[in-house]
Amino acid sequence: MTHEELRSPCQIRWLQVFSDNVPIQTSQISHLLPLRGLPEPVLGYIGEQAWIEQVNQGQDLYAPDATQESIYLIKGTVTLELDNGTTRSVSADTLAANTPLAAPQPTGAIKAVCDTDVELLCIPKDLIASIYASWWENHQSTPSGIELKEDDLEDQIYMDFYQQIQSGDYELPSMPDIAVKIGKAVENPNSSSDDLARIITADPPLAARLIRTANSPAFGGEKNITDCKDAVTRLGYGNTRNLVTSFVLKNLFQTDAILIQKRMKQLWHHSRRVAALSHVLACMSPGLVSDRAILTGLIHDIGAIPILIAAADQPSLLNDPTKLDHLVNALKGEVGALILRSWNFPQSDIDTVLNCDEWFRHNDQPADYTDLVIVAQLFAYVGTPEMRNLPAPDLSPAFHKIAGGKLTPLTSISIINEAEKEINAIEELLEGH
Repeated sequence: MTHEELRSPCQIRWLQVFSDNVPIQTSQISHLLPLRGLPEPVLGYIGEQAWIEQVNQGQDLYAPDATQESIYLIKGTVTLELDNGTTRSVSADTLAANTPLAAPQPTGAIKAVCDTDVELLCIPKDLIASIYASWWENHQSTPSGIELKEDDLEDQIYMDFYQQIQSGDYELPSMPDIAVKIGKAVENPNSSSDDLARIITADPPLAARLIRTANSPAFGGEKNITDCKDAVTRLGYGNTRNLVTSFVLKNLFQTDAILIQKRMKQLWHHSRRVAALSHVLACMSPGLVSDRAILTGLIHDIGAIPILIAAADQPSLLNDPTKLDHLVNALKGEVGALILRSWNFPQSDIDTVLNCDEWFRHNDQPADYTDLVIVAQLFAYVGTPEMRNLPAPDLSPAFHKIAGGKLTPLTSISIINEAEKEINAIEELLEGH
């Protein structure tokens, strides 16, 4: 869709010059709020969506027939009439011009009259709204996101619990026994498909799930097989280990603490969805393996499990969901890293649990599993209340690395919709159905 198609007829009524051929450079927008501090790839992407318009003297930028986009003054002067009856002048090349004249955040102005012919930098409103929700506001808050007071009993409990988690004074979950046995067998150079199959068939439901997976289109199943050994042979040792581990992790997302059972169930459903989406995205991303993606997606929030279990003994935290959310978000990465180290997982998986919520994470390397989980999470949150505080997927640098950098907002939605049956099938396998 071009910028011509994005503009409504009412916008064209006051538009005198439309500059569609001049690309917007990152240097033209990197100083603007809330764009300041965004990674270079995100700024470049926003620049591709932006355009410049010129408006005649005397026009009201807030009139019903004016632009519906977020606009920045880059040439000329505008007088703002505020809702308290006062006026304020804004000129280009001043600090005031770094803030949008019209944006999702209220300015307190009811009119914006052009004192001269002006030039405007226009950016789609939904991009600015997403940045306000996720990047800028979050980076203005305290690290924990909570204002703590020493004389507040609940805040003291929060800090005590925070220190308890940081000191490691809690029990880490253990790797399920069968996953440990499979891992050791895969690492043993003398192991055979028969050896792995014997371990797996000791758990008949697990063996059935592995055979069903080997027969699924997602894993290249053409000729139907019925034997666990054949499933191991078809999938390969590494794939078998990753899939078996993924299948048995569900038991970790359970607790006898009634007050947090709902939270644990939500955590499992989110992790399962991210695992399935990671599989789909990995299949179209060079260098990423689908079964590894499933496991990485499933464990990305594993650090939240012991935090929620420990929180069951802190009623004041359970009665304050916001405070509990902040605690989980603040600690789940480092707790998850401790768990994976105790399980002898590779450093790349540890890096993922530490960085999978860094929506604007950027490096110059090819897409890795952390990028994959970041994008899968953002897709998993689309359409949920949580999305209000997150960036749109295409604002994450990781989005522009997946699938060899060929994703667009429209193609990604189409791909996810077309793969929904496959995503559901992976979720069902993880659920045990």
